[in-house]
Amino acid sequence: MIGGALLGAAQPTGAAGALVDVHQRLGYALLILLAAGVLLALLAVRDPRLLPTARAYLWLAFAAVGVQGVAGISLLLAGQRPAQGLHVMYGPLTLISLPLTVLFARGTAPRREAWTLTAGFVVALLLAFRAVSTG
Repeated sequence: MIGGALLGAAQPTGAAGALVDVHQRLGYALLILLAAGVLLALLAVRDPRLLPTARAYLWLAFAAVGVQGVAGISLLLAGQRPAQGLHVMYGPLTLISLPLTVLFARGTAPRREAWTLTAGFVVALLLAFRAVSTG
């Protein structure tokens, strides 16, 4: 089940329904954003001049995941629950993975930093995919 819709389950209406829709769409957008981060970091492996762009992009991705988290927390507070309880774990793990990537990459050689950013984006992408598929 991808997208969080249970067959036969009533979908919320009104403001809660709109927020569910935004949360789901933003989840798909994050998958694209994080996949682009993987590609950018891989390009930085070949051309270290792209490292500042990759670092900035990582923080942009972190902010986008944070916005997604605010939407998810708002849904929880409104009484909406994800299809699977594990969904609540994958969001925070995705959020934490990006700053940890910066921590692990700090002070390393440019090529190693680019590989570390690549790995961090891959981890965040996989976690975000699991979040979308369990929502």
